[in-house]
Amino acid sequence: MHYDSVLLYVRKVLENSHIPTIVCDESFEHMENLDMGFRISLLNNFDNDNQNNFLSFMDKCKPNMLYYVTDRFYCSYVCLMLPNPEKREYFIAGPFTYIEMNDQTYWKIVENLDIPTSMLYYAKNYYFSLPFIQAETIFRNVIGTFADTLWGGSHNYQISEANDLLFDPPHALEFVDPASPPGYMIPLNAKTIEARYTTEAQYMQIVSQGNISQMDQILSKGEHVGFIPRLPDSLRDHKNHLIILNTLLRKAAERGAVHPVYLHEISTKFAKKIELITDVSDNTLMRSMLRQYCLLVHNYSVKGYSPILQKVINQINLNLTSDLGLKNLSEMFNISAGYLSMLFKKETGVTLTDYVNKKRTEHAIFLLNTTDLQIQTIASYCGIQDISYFTRIFKKFHGMTPNAYRKSILKHRASPLQQ
Repeated sequence: MHYDSVLLYVRKVLENSHIPTIVCDESFEHMENLDMGFRISLLNNFDNDNQNNFLSFMDKCKPNMLYYVTDRFYCSYVCLMLPNPEKREYFIAGPFTYIEMNDQTYWKIVENLDIPTSMLYYAKNYYFSLPFIQAETIFRNVIGTFADTLWGGSHNYQISEANDLLFDPPHALEFVDPASPPGYMIPLNAKTIEARYTTEAQYMQIVSQGNISQMDQILSKGEHVGFIPRLPDSLRDHKNHLIILNTLLRKAAERGAVHPVYLHEISTKFAKKIELITDVSDNTLMRSMLRQYCLLVHNYSVKGYSPILQKVINQINLNLTSDLGLKNLSEMFNISAGYLSMLFKKETGVTLTDYVNKKRTEHAIFLLNTTDLQIQTIASYCGIQDISYFTRIFKKFHGMTPNAYRKSILKHRASPLQQ
């Protein structure tokens, strides 16, 4: 359709402000979720009458009409029929509210609707999570520009302030009694909160264990923490959520026995990146945080080692360029060289020398991938001055020389036209 690109753009603008949008045909499947499941969770009498009422309203929608609707629950929507010549197709945005939610306005709504005290907790969660349109004029300008594009100018359509009872029939509201269990459902936004905390707990457990394969499996499915709006400023809201996630992941990595130096480095790096975000719909940084914290634990956790070996391993990992020989390390921690050698092999399964050399060559891999430093310089940055010895141990652990590895990187980076 001629309007596909502008429809996509408007939906993205609204959803970046946490305003849900749908495009549906006249079957109106799953319309009970249009208000994020609020009525079906709270009302005994959310039944066919409500569905028929909704269908009746949408059936009355006329071509070239833009409807601003507010229902009796103070939820607002934008509705219109798209100019699709092949079938009846509707665009609906909402729910949102023009009322800035605070304790005073919330209690006024509760009083007006006569919501029972047993439902107050769930109602409050719902209302305080509704997107708030702070700049109504700007919002209506965006919707108006959308309508202008659909219908070729403001003179080609009309606006209706249809404050109908969008879902609700005229009879009284019958609220669910949580004490009578059959069919009672927690409101969808409360479920979203529960799901978010469950997912965060799952991520923290995976990170604390450094379980890369499980994290990659989850990320490959596109799953992520569901952010629940708290502020009118969606960008600030998004950043705040990522700041919280950064803290949770840092604590999870700490629980995974990672040294504070690494925790400070990675959390600082992500704190800076969070403040540079400009697109609230981009989950790239969040995915990077989840995976890199998991990798950090995988690579640097000392969990399960004895206290003395934890200190030795952290000394090695944090000081690759220093003297990491058996004699020097045993003197540093005031234990015999023979005991340290025996303990290290017993707990890690490798000799201290092999462990040190493997860590040094892994750091060399990082430098080869991220810098153009000469091989000799990289060797010295990894604590090895003898280039021949460096080449020998690099080949032992990685199956090729440093020069061959660098050539393979350059070949991989080359474009098809360069190969």
